[in-house]
Amino acid sequence: MNAAPTESANESGANGLWLSRLGRSVKIVAPVGTFSYYHPQQPFTGYGWDTQSASLLLLKREAASILILGLGGGTAARQCRLMFPRAAIVGVDSDERVIELAYRHCDLASSGVEVHVTTGPRFLRKTRRRFCAIIDDMWPPAPGGPKPIFGEPDWARLVKSRLRPWGLYAVNLYSRQADAREATAAVSTLAPHFRELREVRPGLGPTTLLAAGDELLPAARARERLARLPRRWAAGLSHVKFLKARAPKRKV
Repeated sequence: MNAAPTESANESGANGLWLSRLGRSVKIVAPVGTFSYYHPQQPFTGYGWDTQSASLLLLKREAASILILGLGGGTAARQCRLMFPRAAIVGVDSDERVIELAYRHCDLASSGVEVHVTTGPRFLRKTRRRFCAIIDDMWPPAPGGPKPIFGEPDWARLVKSRLRPWGLYAVNLYSRQADAREATAAVSTLAPHFRELREVRPGLGPTTLLAAGDELLPAARARERLARLPRRWAAGLSHVKFLKARAPKRKV
């Protein structure tokens, strides 16, 4: 979930969700935020969804399997399909209404995503599959509630148990400007379980992304890989910044 431009030509609301349209673009919007942004000719957005797909450039191997927790309308899934056309993509979302809107208005079917309507924690505990990358875009149903990374016991251990040994976990968070504590708390939660952390920042919006793994590429190498993407994709992701995330210093 992310922020996105709010101008709309028309809106229709039902059951707490509504569609916002501007030209050929469509947003799925809820009181807690924007679940998806779709434009048939512009897969990249300038916002946090782009960091989710771009973070996979930190992997030393090509992502052959991608799990998206908090699929929403499929914005990140469409980007992943473009960048990794041979990958098996699994999407999980607890809200069946969002999935229905995504199929009807955001062309989710074209992404070839295996969709599961359940919660992310429940899916992880039930599955025995291991993924090259797990993207965590789950947000609390009400503002102020804890994300699974903070509210679920042993979340980091559970996530790591569902990754390939060289895999990557990427979690979407509020930026330090939007919430000074959240990114720092996420670093503290993940650092004991993963050898390497990277931050991936979008050009727009109130979010940032923390990527964790044991064999991640340096930020500079990820920037080089991004620059070598097809020109249109590289231009769409040019706002993304790869940074080294540092664990907070312990008080003595």
